[in-house]
Amino acid sequence: MRTPRRSATARSVPALAAAVLAAVLVPAGTAHGQTVLLDCAASTTATYSPAVTDTAQSVTVDASTSWTCTGLPTGYTSATASDHYTTTLTCTDLLNFPTGSKTYTWNDSTTSTFSFTRINTRVVNGTTVVELAGSITAGTFQGATVSSTAVAANTQLDACSTTGVAELDFTGDTVITGL
Repeated sequence: MRTPRRSATARSVPALAAAVLAAVLVPAGTAHGQTVLLDCAASTTATYSPAVTDTAQSVTVDASTSWTCTGLPTGYTSATASDHYTTTLTCTDLLNFPTGSKTYTWNDSTTSTFSFTRINTRVVNGTTVVELAGSITAGTFQGATVSSTAVAANTQLDACSTTGVAELDFTGDTVITGL
């Protein structure tokens, strides 16, 4: 007895369904096409020269940040970045990031360029909160969006009217998302 033959369309439906399912469930193989969802705890030390006071002045800022990350893709567990710039500061706006970019160096030595806008800096009850938003414009995770917040307890604010604030330590969170 002969087994009935299925049409070409009937034979291709299961193959097409398997291909679509694989495309949805399996991330692409390159960093540019991967699903990205990284949550990174940040630690930053910023130094100010001359020390920041209540009087507006040109200040050179040097900041060094390290991140410890969890999420997808696995393997990106830490990153570092350094900043060096000059801007006008007072104690009421201690981390006046200009719009710009910074380069993250990942634990596998690849880099990501984060282009950002400072969306908010505020001092509330002796705490400075800085919020940055933007995207990865080059390198690993290009096209992903980034949201970053840094918080510093300004225990040295009493020095604003005398010797000034020469250093602050910030902690925070950076979230990188993209598909």
